[in-house]
Amino acid sequence: MRIDLDEHYSIELNKWGNPVLVKHKVNAEVNKDGHLIGAKLYFQTFGQAIKSYIKVSASESKIKSFQEMAAFIDGKLKGAELKIDKMMEDD
Repeated sequence: MRIDLDEHYSIELNKWGNPVLVKHKVNAEVNKDGHLIGAKLYFQTFGQAIKSYIKVSASESKIKSFQEMAAFIDGKLKGAELKIDKMMEDD
């Protein structure tokens, strides 16, 4: 299972069922096992992976105020929630 959070980040489940946050190129390549090739961070829960995704993507953006940060975090959380809900409905 893979959830594409944006054009550079995805969450996959590893073979033990734990979420893995993967930073990849825009045209993501997959290895022979079907997993994305890129920098990987391993987590125990989806919540931890989403939190890390928001931190990393916020550090890469040009946020200049607390209002922009709040809107950014809210937008990322809502987007991730919608994508996870869609994946759960498709299963």
